[in-house]
Amino acid sequence: MKIAVIGAGMMGSAVAWDLARLDDVDELKVADVSQKRLDSIRAKASRTVETERIDVLNAPELQRFLEGCDVAISALPHGAVHPADVIAVRMGARMVNIAFEDEQMALDKRAKQNGAVLIPGCGVAPGLSNILVAEGARVLDSAVEGHIFVGGLPQRPLPPLSYRLVFSVKGLIREYLTARVIRRGRVRSVKPFEDIQRVHFPRPIGVLEAFLTDGLGSSIYTLNHLRELDERTLRWPGHAEKIKFLIDAGFFESEVIETEKGKMAPVDMSSAVLQKLLTRGDPRDMTVMRVEVVGSKNGRKAKVVFDLVDFYDEKNGITSMGRTTGFTAAVVARMVGRREISRTGVLPPETTLDERRVKQLLSELARKGVVVRRRIVRL
Repeated sequence: MKIAVIGAGMMGSAVAWDLARLDDVDELKVADVSQKRLDSIRAKASRTVETERIDVLNAPELQRFLEGCDVAISALPHGAVHPADVIAVRMGARMVNIAFEDEQMALDKRAKQNGAVLIPGCGVAPGLSNILVAEGARVLDSAVEGHIFVGGLPQRPLPPLSYRLVFSVKGLIREYLTARVIRRGRVRSVKPFEDIQRVHFPRPIGVLEAFLTDGLGSSIYTLNHLRELDERTLRWPGHAEKIKFLIDAGFFESEVIETEKGKMAPVDMSSAVLQKLLTRGDPRDMTVMRVEVVGSKNGRKAKVVFDLVDFYDEKNGITSMGRTTGFTAAVVARMVGRREISRTGVLPPETTLDERRVKQLLSELARKGVVVRRRIVRL
């Protein structure tokens, strides 16, 4: 099959590296605005990868790049996601998108009319996290709650924030400002740091703190039959208190203020500072995820728990966040490319992958070293 990857950043480069190793990928091409990133992908790939420097916001350029592909994977940052989605849907392309934006759900009618496929938010979270909630609900006789705990963490954290960027700083700040959850069957907006929990994991991880984030993706629409559903981001202890101070002090405000150096939005200054601060140190990261689905099984209250712990790929220099996010998108994209997923429209991953496809996804991830373990706990 012929696959196109749009975006050659941390996630897109992991996708391309993975796809370049697979026998069923006959042709692979990658587009990005940065020639430096494209050169890096070609250097790391195990075979020839076609690369092209394009502006994805230029509709004719992107359409030309996508023409003739069996499936595309979008690994673009927020701000470029929706315009690229619109172009892909308009031309009837079949695309898996790592990112989720609410505007994607409104493209369903147009996608069906044009014979297009758009699978939104199909990375690790949202994506694999949503899929596991739906799978946990299938395992139980009835499900009433879903709770996601997930985070990309530096293995050797540096002060003051004990965190290192594994995706865009713009996406990071969005994570801190608002969150949507389901409470008593209704969607509610909450402040991320109003309820900070401490979560215990086996060694070598230990105790992490968890705060609410807006990472439910499409499941806010598709799994809203659950009484409770939420996602919490995991960080090393102490991180949340420091970020909350920055929020309370106005450092993430978008309203322009007057300074001696001219007009500036505090969030723009903060973004620049965090970009510099959070790219220091050892790049080795790890991804920790726990998904809990609560309900009943055989007449007793029970909980299905999925655990994933993944580490930086030392041999190939690939971040764990890139592995868990990119590999998930790549596996699902190949299902689309082989027409194993044949429906058209906007297809949320948690309702699109049935039990057999979930088993296939987890099996392929395990072969790549990304292992999800499941257990059932009687309550």
